[in-house]
Amino acid sequence: MNVRKPLRGRIEFAAYKKTGIQEYDDHPLIEALPEILDLQETAKKIKLVKKFDSGERELSPGKRKHCVERLSSFIIPLNKHLEVEEKLSILIRKGYLSRNIANGDHTRRVRNCMMRFERPDIADLEKEKYNIPLPTASGLGIIGISGAGKSTGISRILNLYPQVIVHTEYKVKQLVWLKIDCPVSGTIKQLCLNFIHEISELVGEVEYNTFMGYKTDELIRIMSSLALKHHLGVLVIDEIQYLYEVRSGGAALMLNFFNTLTNTIGVPIVLIGTPKARHLFTKEFRNIKRITDQGSVDWDRLQQESNDWRTLIKYIWKYQWTKKYVECTTAIEKALYYESQGIPDLVIKVFKEAQKRAIGSDDERLTEEIIHSVAQDQFRLLQPALDALRSGKKAEMQKYLDIFMSFEPEKMINNEDRELFSKEYGIELDEALIEQKDEQSFTEVVYWIMDMGYTGDQAKEVALETRADDISVWKKAAYTKAMNKYDNDQASISSKRSNPEKSKGKKSNNSSNKKTTGLMTVIDRKAKSKNTSFYLLIKQAGYVQDVRSRLGL
Repeated sequence: MNVRKPLRGRIEFAAYKKTGIQEYDDHPLIEALPEILDLQETAKKIKLVKKFDSGERELSPGKRKHCVERLSSFIIPLNKHLEVEEKLSILIRKGYLSRNIANGDHTRRVRNCMMRFERPDIADLEKEKYNIPLPTASGLGIIGISGAGKSTGISRILNLYPQVIVHTEYKVKQLVWLKIDCPVSGTIKQLCLNFIHEISELVGEVEYNTFMGYKTDELIRIMSSLALKHHLGVLVIDEIQYLYEVRSGGAALMLNFFNTLTNTIGVPIVLIGTPKARHLFTKEFRNIKRITDQGSVDWDRLQQESNDWRTLIKYIWKYQWTKKYVECTTAIEKALYYESQGIPDLVIKVFKEAQKRAIGSDDERLTEEIIHSVAQDQFRLLQPALDALRSGKKAEMQKYLDIFMSFEPEKMINNEDRELFSKEYGIELDEALIEQKDEQSFTEVVYWIMDMGYTGDQAKEVALETRADDISVWKKAAYTKAMNKYDNDQASISSKRSNPEKSKGKKSNNSSNKKTTGLMTVIDRKAKSKNTSFYLLIKQAGYVQDVRSRLGL
């Protein structure tokens, strides 16, 4: 297994500048960060390409093949790069809001956070007495196929920020970002040790070998203390799919640990992994939603009709070191997509190797035939996986979880398929797909209701009775139905058991006269006041948790 070297960034001295955003004013940790970029500026800064020198086409074939390798270092800004940079920009600055070193917020939070490990009861009392600011950190999940360029792209985005900013006025070092790999073992202890090792390499002040024999609980405190002391802006953990293999609840423990860092310490976290990690974001994250407060990013292969595919081809195509330059014809583009299936890393590799094969030949030009021959010869081991993607069959694609992101059969069916199935088998494919999608939605609603504490039979019953086209509306209606139908039944049973004599008497008033209680009051008020946010209504009702996400709104 190849172990990547940790990403290291630059060190700068703080230069404070106003951001134009009220919340960020007079906040040194935020004002020392680079300017907030718009999309065009982000694209320019992420782009990493060298100007093409047409004179190099006169070099010897051997030298030109070396020039072709230049393509491997190119970074071409695509929509996913822009999306991630925008989210990361918000993530870092939002996380710093409750840790202002200019007004004492940070000092009070450090004391309260460390006290929470020893005496949580005292920490709670101090939190109320001294008005300690709540953590403002959140998280981001990034799931991407192998070869999509997510790790390279994220490293490039992180490098838009200095890694360490020295604040001479406040005599502190601000660690803006830290990127480490999830340990293969999937243990919290090893993750903490990896973190401490990076801190010792970057800012010193700790000796990594000293902590080798420490217990996990001790390492968690040390890691938390270092993250607060050095004002960590965001912790990026790559290769999160390693948790896919961890058994005995290891994945849940690790993810809950991430949640503790975000909720208690106030450090934003970005989790990056291949599609193998997707189940972590759907199963284990049920009760730790703050980890994905900024949502998640699906970094998939490129679709042939997408703007990103056209952008990639446009950027690379002029970098031809063959004697004869050829335009990118429809046939060549189709050949390149067929042999790469839109995986950016493979697009570049096939393009490079096709040029190398053409260079030195009698007719030095790129053709679709050369592209096909290179792909079949030099990338033979990848053909089974690529054939699975070409087939569009879910069963085949699921064998290769590193490159399979989603399954959308409606996008893969053409008119010929529709006519064939209609004439030969009497099956209307579009209707079949709608039924299949409806069945998937039904299953999702059932499991969602079961997560709320109801039985499988109860969940199925209310899901059938409240069916709706919009999944969010369906979930809300099913949950409301379940509360009205089964919670009242349980209350009635409990009442009869506690007072059997009373239950023999007259029946209680009609259910229509019952008072709406619990979350139903919030739902009712929301229906009457459409312009009022759920957050405000919940706050007024005295609830703490995020009811919007729970109700699927």
